[in-house]
Amino acid sequence: MPSPHDLAAAHLAGDALTREWLGEPWTGIGSTVGRARHMLAAGSWDRAALARLHPLLKDPDSVVVVTGQQPAVGGGPLYTLVKLAHAIVVAKRLAIEGVPALAWFWCASEDHDLGEANHADIVRRDGSIARVSADLGAGRAALRWRPAALWWKQLVTSCQAELGDGLGSCWLLDHAPVGDEGMGAWLCRMLRDLCAGQPVATCEAHVLRPLWASRLSDACAAWPVDALATRRSELVAHGFSDPFGPLPRAPLFHDTAAGRIAVDESGSLPTVELSPGAALRPVLQQLALPAAASILGNGELAYHAAIGPAYAALGAQQPQLVSRCSLTLLPAWAERAAGRLGLSPEELADGAAPALPLGPPSDRLIAVAQAIDRLGDPSDRRIAAAQTRLRRELDRLTASLARGSRIAAGLPAPGSLAGLLRPRGQRQERTMSLFQAVWEHGPGVMAELICAAEQTSPGAHTLVRLSRGNAG
Repeated sequence: MPSPHDLAAAHLAGDALTREWLGEPWTGIGSTVGRARHMLAAGSWDRAALARLHPLLKDPDSVVVVTGQQPAVGGGPLYTLVKLAHAIVVAKRLAIEGVPALAWFWCASEDHDLGEANHADIVRRDGSIARVSADLGAGRAALRWRPAALWWKQLVTSCQAELGDGLGSCWLLDHAPVGDEGMGAWLCRMLRDLCAGQPVATCEAHVLRPLWASRLSDACAAWPVDALATRRSELVAHGFSDPFGPLPRAPLFHDTAAGRIAVDESGSLPTVELSPGAALRPVLQQLALPAAASILGNGELAYHAAIGPAYAALGAQQPQLVSRCSLTLLPAWAERAAGRLGLSPEELADGAAPALPLGPPSDRLIAVAQAIDRLGDPSDRRIAAAQTRLRRELDRLTASLARGSRIAAGLPAPGSLAGLLRPRGQRQERTMSLFQAVWEHGPGVMAELICAAEQTSPGAHTLVRLSRGNAG
């Protein structure tokens, strides 16, 4: 079955079917400028309310480049920062082209998947992973109701034990949760300060409810059941997964501190308590925000392929959907070690197997190899089998001597570097906690990510080379 990655790759390539499902792929900032101007001409938003969230949005010609993620222990994986860096880059490019723009981080703290949110992964120097798991409490309440203090002390203690004092440890300690500050509220505050000076706004999803509340009843009434069922059949027929299953009604939840429970009708509950599900949230987002572009991961693109018909039916302007770039942090010490081992960090980050550099064989090892070759008649199966076993032992001895030389030189194992750059065999950003990135490299790591995102096309990958001086 094709994966969300296959869908994203087809869209980047301009495949006709994915253009129908996801709109035109990003072909440069000109395509986003065109989308922004078309969207502004066709839609309207409550600019006075938006201006209270960020003054730039008072301008009727302004737009946002939206991205988002649900909160988790430590803020979530590193790709949360990667998404935001990509959104900042697109917003800056729009501004250069004469379209005032802002990167908007939509914190999906109404999510209630504790299994995804209750841990953070620390990638050690040797490539192994220390998982920090926290008890976020019982019940069905969404993440916004769960205090960040539940995991704070445990994660800080683990970072001190696993990583020592980092360039950003004091900065993070200064951003400790305040009182019973929720996980989403803490993440939004931390990201705002991390991106100080950048064109960024952050908010939790429930903050925007007043901007779409008056249109919810009409949206529920216009929910395109048949068109969504047809799109679902198309996706399945072409071998793609079905991300939502049947959508006979707009997915809504009763969202209170006591729990998040699915509801059938919106009329029986006050709007202030209603939270949209993943199939409805992006469309309501567009009713609330003038989003010209949305920076998405592969799974999110698959969601949008399934819900495309809902935009037109609910009177929302679909943003240009942009595959987020991929960025891997390469500390200076790791780059130096890779160089001394004769390994390519780029190839390691892309998943190449790290072969152990053996160096030139010694005269003694060459002599042993020659002696094995002279053992006798190789046509004798017994002698041939013995030669094979001896050559294997010689290979083990050669590798052992090489490991000894590497250890004596103070170099890490090649597998350790591979584990650092590609933990669990996948891109670093999917495993490493953003908390670790800031702890080790300082708040300046965000500027490094933005700089790297400027040089990286949607869907492409770049190594972010860090030094102790430029990330602090």
